[in-house]
Amino acid sequence: MTIVVVDDEPSIVRMCVQVLQAKGHAVTGFTKAPEALAHLGASPTDLLVVDYKMPELTGLEFIKKAWQIRPGMRVVMITAHGTREVMAKAAENGVQTIVLKPFTPGELAEGVAKAVGQLGGQSGPRAT
Repeated sequence: MTIVVVDDEPSIVRMCVQVLQAKGHAVTGFTKAPEALAHLGASPTDLLVVDYKMPELTGLEFIKKAWQIRPGMRVVMITAHGTREVMAKAAENGVQTIVLKPFTPGELAEGVAKAVGQLGGQSGPRAT
């Protein structure tokens, strides 16, 4: 599976890339949203791992732009902001899985597996 990781914290990106590559995935990591969006335009991607709070765009804004480029891509959101409001907004915006920071390598791998395992549902925001 081809995965793109986007988080403004370089250490988080490195850890995610290492963990997911060890699971056999092709992974590219970014600390800047515009660079990640440019990559998505040039490279097929199956799954996106994105932080909720970033300087250029929120994770939800990033996901909307990413889906314009790569419709149907699965999404795992990582966040230190695990409030009910954040969780609800993420679900409404089509996020398959949320992994709370700080997380272990196993929790990240489990979140990715869960998102990929939800093949029956369609990726994208819920109709309101």
